Amino acid sequence: MRRLFLAILAGICYTLSFPAYEVWPLAWIFAVPLLFLADEDTTPLEIFIYGMIAGIIAWAGILYWIAYVMETYGGMGLAPATLLLLLLIIYMAAYFGIFALGAKKLIRSKFAFLAIPGIWVLLELIRSYIMFSGFPWALVGYTQFPWKPFIQIAEFGGVYLIGGIILMVNVAVYKAVRKEYLPLVVSICVLVAAAAWGGWRMDHLPADGRTVKVGVAQANIAQDMKWLPEMVEPTIDIYSKLTREAVDQGAEVVVWPETACNFYLLRRWPESARIIELSRESDARLVMGSPAFDDGRYLNRMWLLHQGVVEGYYDKVHLVPFGEYLPLASLIEPFFGSLTQGVGNFSRAKEASPIDGLGILICFESVFPDLTRDLCRKGATCLVNASNDAWFKTWATPGQHLLMASFRTIESRRWMLRSVNHGISAIINPSGEVVKEIGLLEEGVITSEITESEYLSFYTKYGPALAWVWAFISVIAALTSIRRRC
Repeated sequence: MRRLFLAILAGICYTLSFPAYEVWPLAWIFAVPLLFLADEDTTPLEIFIYGMIAGIIAWAGILYWIAYVMETYGGMGLAPATLLLLLLIIYMAAYFGIFALGAKKLIRSKFAFLAIPGIWVLLELIRSYIMFSGFPWALVGYTQFPWKPFIQIAEFGGVYLIGGIILMVNVAVYKAVRKEYLPLVVSICVLVAAAAWGGWRMDHLPADGRTVKVGVAQANIAQDMKWLPEMVEPTIDIYSKLTREAVDQGAEVVVWPETACNFYLLRRWPESARIIELSRESDARLVMGSPAFDDGRYLNRMWLLHQGVVEGYYDKVHLVPFGEYLPLASLIEPFFGSLTQGVGNFSRAKEASPIDGLGILICFESVFPDLTRDLCRKGATCLVNASNDAWFKTWATPGQHLLMASFRTIESRRWMLRSVNHGISAIINPSGEVVKEIGLLEEGVITSEITESEYLSFYTKYGPALAWVWAFISVIAALTSIRRRC
């Protein structure tokens, strides 16, 4: 019973570290209960199971909203929606199980406080790239979003480096309980140095581009009303009003959310004519989302209009599984046929490119660091994250999404304009600080001056190279440990 309690405790601490709970300091000790179990006379199978239990508890508390979304908007009953959620949770929990197993192999090594975190980093990297093109949701490094000076080192190793240091402290705390204090001393020194440098860096960021006044609009259209035919004209009315407010405040760029136009832009008239006429009213560039249909494919698109002319568009690259397409449709549809009726049948674009210096990320594309890197290397001078989070009502998702998107600004050292249908919209500076925001379930517009930048950070150039090196060394250490025991 004690061991089961420790596993459950680890999962609870992980969950509480994220929004909407936001007890973020718990991230620094969440793995300690698992490390106690790893250092006991548990068998490999037992420690894997305890890790799985911790993971199931953790992900149930973080991803619970998925079942409600599939039930409310996917045409599914709560029971099959819960079953699909459970399958996802078991998959995610497996990473906890593998981590616990790796920790058992390394816990008594004198370099455990470096090797065990490397195993965690490796697993987060793997989770970011495999299974439906990756699902890097709620990586542990994101919990430290409130501690701005510390997370500035994401410029070098991304959110993965932050996560590795968090796990290093977890191991050091466990070792200190076992009266081994050197790892804790080293970890404290690392934290102090990182936070000190980060505080300095926040005051010495590159500012090499021109200053632009920007605006972000949020209409707050409920998801169950958004696609009703009678909502097309009222939606245009709201965004037209908000755009004029932003332009009156001097905005040179105004961003609308994903699918803000709840019709096929340039295919449906006279509604499209109203959008074009709005664009002609001022010299501001309008960035807006709508569904698109080209060459027999449905696309999730963001348009750039300037004085009534389409100057470019961006089509979404990373589609949402079970939201914009149905993975393994031939296998799933016979059992979950009702879900396919509520899931869009979208196609993905082949590559991502900036539009006139705007690096656009649609919806959860903002959780993929490599996509941001690609856009910046191709010339994006600022980032735009357009999303429709109305699917998630007031659950934890909007807060989780905001903090993950904010990390892209630190990794790339770019401003971000984040426009979300029902919130949380924000303008975020290159330090990850939310300069202005519009809360959940609010209608409004915000404006601010931003600085465009062509600066290429270490992470933009090399990606998670430091994280891969840390992970590789840890795997070698784990294999060496296993070989010696054999």
